[in-house]
Amino acid sequence: MRQSLRVVLGLSLALSAAGCSDYLSGPGVDQDPNNVIDLTRAGPLYVGIQAAGPVQFEGQLGRYAALYTQQAAGIDRQQHDFDLYGATQADIDTYFAAFYGTSNVITGGGGLLDIHKMQQIALAGGDSLYVGIGKVYEALYMSLAADLFGDIPYRQAADSTVRTPVYDPQLQVYADLQAQLDSAINIYLAAAGPTNQGPAADGTELIYGDRGSDPDALRAVYTEVAHSLKARLYMHTAEVDPTAYARALAEVPLGISTPANDFLFYHDLTATGNNIWWQFQATRTGDLDVGAALVEILKDRIQAGIENNERLAFYFTTADGAAPAANGSNFFGYRPGRTINMPTTGGIDPGNGSATGTYSFFGPQWDGVNAGAAGFRMPAITYAETQLIGAEAAFQVGGIGAAQPFLDAVRANRSYGTQVFTPLGSVPATLENIMEEKYVTLFLNPEVWNDYKRTCLPSLAPAPTVSSPGAAPRATSIPGRLPYGQTEISSNPNVPVTSSTGVAITAVSQNPNDPNACPPLNYTSSTPLAN
Repeated sequence: MRQSLRVVLGLSLALSAAGCSDYLSGPGVDQDPNNVIDLTRAGPLYVGIQAAGPVQFEGQLGRYAALYTQQAAGIDRQQHDFDLYGATQADIDTYFAAFYGTSNVITGGGGLLDIHKMQQIALAGGDSLYVGIGKVYEALYMSLAADLFGDIPYRQAADSTVRTPVYDPQLQVYADLQAQLDSAINIYLAAAGPTNQGPAADGTELIYGDRGSDPDALRAVYTEVAHSLKARLYMHTAEVDPTAYARALAEVPLGISTPANDFLFYHDLTATGNNIWWQFQATRTGDLDVGAALVEILKDRIQAGIENNERLAFYFTTADGAAPAANGSNFFGYRPGRTINMPTTGGIDPGNGSATGTYSFFGPQWDGVNAGAAGFRMPAITYAETQLIGAEAAFQVGGIGAAQPFLDAVRANRSYGTQVFTPLGSVPATLENIMEEKYVTLFLNPEVWNDYKRTCLPSLAPAPTVSSPGAAPRATSIPGRLPYGQTEISSNPNVPVTSSTGVAITAVSQNPNDPNACPPLNYTSSTPLAN
């Protein structure tokens, strides 16, 4: 079974290294999931579902989030244009469709249709554990779609006979996903019995493979993940419903309880199983590089005495090739679109690099060169995120004193994936310190974009406006969403339109959970680091 797992996973990830299209294509992708009639166990579909996550979270959708929050910078080709907010409907096509697509068991799959088919098969076999785990993945994946696009097809989208599903309001989708997670926690993951074996019966657990033969251990860890997801989704509605802070806070003690239970996407050292950020850098060298905002925030924190250089040295290389300076002075990143000489103040580097004009690059986990690190597993939802949700929610409910234990817990248990950093001492749990801690901890995680849209922290300036004859208008503030895919716009009359223009909503719009864009800043008006 392990060999067949690798084959299916490899096929599921095989196209993820492509520069423009990270998801599956070919026979089976658009087929009715009801044609998968020979399966009596959910395991083969479950492998594809696990493999689909990295493609969406670490592929181009993840790159947009990293570019918009300036953890990465677009240097050349499409990534340069994307960094200047130039993504079009055509650029989004395959990624939007991938949230829903299905395929046969040979090519893998992992969209909403496959997730529901897996649950149907599990229900028919009396396996509640597979059903509960499937609901967790459904909430994880479809919440990303709602985060990125706002209103999305959901309630009708799992019915393959509905070719033009209606678009459900974003806030309704979040509420529906909360209900799915409640069902997972209270019914399906809570059920025991001889038929409720889930992946333990098939050897198909990739994320928590170290406990994959123990259904009770899987039941426990996925219950924690479900509570952490509930906390995350409550935070996504807090901007329009402040009571969500208290609900999020109530989920935190039930969420991921230790870094050992972090949900890390599965990767290995096979050519088709590599970390997708690493794959992209291996095939598109020079397109994407280090974002100056993250580098300079880390350096600011070192200067303020609340950080050391360990994360800088793990995330990035030094610009001069020398050993990492204790104060981070030999790390440099690019401003959006490789812009240099931007006006700055307060010691923020203008994006010019070092005196020799050299810049840092991504560390070996993402450099596309060090094959021994290509299996690095990316954090998707973690103990640190859960505690930092607790810190922000507690701050909003009860102020600094209420938030302090959560922030202290993260600083005392610093890690990234399997990498462990030296514990750090306490700093005041101001909102700025909480959100900066989360920004530097959730490196390359799309959740950072959601955090920025909600809090406008850390302080970021939008990319400079670029115009040329015939060029499409560019956003003048950091985008709040992505456009829908062109194929969806052309084929589904239910795609939402803007009231003023009657055309499909674009990336310059805001989603319902985040109605107001962050105020445009420049690098001379950044908020001082609170300490």
